[in-house]
Amino acid sequence: MIELALTLALALQPNADEHVVPTEMCRGYWMLPVTLQPREGDTEARTLWFLHDTGASTTYVDPDSLERISDRTFASGGRVNIVDATAGLVQINRLRARITDLDHLSIALGREIDGIMSVHALDDFLLVLDYPNEEMRLREGRLPRPDGETVFSSRGPDRRPWINVDFGGREQKLLIDSGAGQLTFAVNDIDQFQLTEPAREISGAVRFDRLEARRVSRLAGNATVAGLAFETPVLEEVPRAALLGGGALSHFVVTLDQQNRRVSLVTSRTEAVPLESHFEFGAVLRPTEAGLEVARLYDGLPFAEGGVQRGDIITHFDGIPVAERGCDAQASEGTMTLSLLRDGAEFQLTADLTSVLSAAE
Repeated sequence: MIELALTLALALQPNADEHVVPTEMCRGYWMLPVTLQPREGDTEARTLWFLHDTGASTTYVDPDSLERISDRTFASGGRVNIVDATAGLVQINRLRARITDLDHLSIALGREIDGIMSVHALDDFLLVLDYPNEEMRLREGRLPRPDGETVFSSRGPDRRPWINVDFGGREQKLLIDSGAGQLTFAVNDIDQFQLTEPAREISGAVRFDRLEARRVSRLAGNATVAGLAFETPVLEEVPRAALLGGGALSHFVVTLDQQNRRVSLVTSRTEAVPLESHFEFGAVLRPTEAGLEVARLYDGLPFAEGGVQRGDIITHFDGIPVAERGCDAQASEGTMTLSLLRDGAEFQLTADLTSVLSAAE
């Protein structure tokens, strides 16, 4: 069941049209701090960092994070109300969340994540995701009726925001997903599109309960979002909702009007987004307590060519523990040193991160 996850009061500055919500950008993801009221004797702020995800219909919070701020034990699968909290000048009266272990996401991102905030959390307001300026804002009001130029209907198969994307004359409805930070376009049934080469399985992602292998290729033509063309972009195939991710959204100021099922996408670009080379490790990595386990490995791609084997545990990238990589952009090309565990032995390998889909094609 989809439910309103957040009841809040918005304190706008006098005569202010918008209110800036404090956030940090982490490799294309919006990180939002929620701070609870201090208790007697507290010497440090009790803050939970939520990844704001327009592709999520439910808000989640990690049980270990709840224990840290409350000194109580919580079991996964339950629900909790977080009350009397703030996010900047936003007063949070009640944040209702499902308790779910999120350690795997923290390891995968290389930064601690305490929760995932649903797109429905801020439904009472216009939510502005200003990607070029890395700024999240809230304001009251509503978007005008769709004009097909900057304002569009966001109606889709559920209450999350969707938008039509043109793939060289073939239109598909994609979920606007700020929780897909570095992905550009993910589609269903990739073989229905005209591609520069047959799609092949070279990548994947970890979901809450499953590994999701992905076939990848390049569109033989342009994709157009809100009038902005992307030259022969890389497409990834997904089994569920097709996605418009942060790689595309990064060129826009996105305004969501969830109450009226509308979205505005505004860009300052006048030229097409140019063709870029695409890099992959050539593996699907499963987060574990020890590091990132190589769950799948693809022959002929950087990790396999460097000597990585399925079942290896990657503990460090270039000497940095995988869980402590932080939000700096990860190198997409060049040489990477991997520290690994294999059958209890520690050793290092070097991987040459070369393009798997070159811009010269």
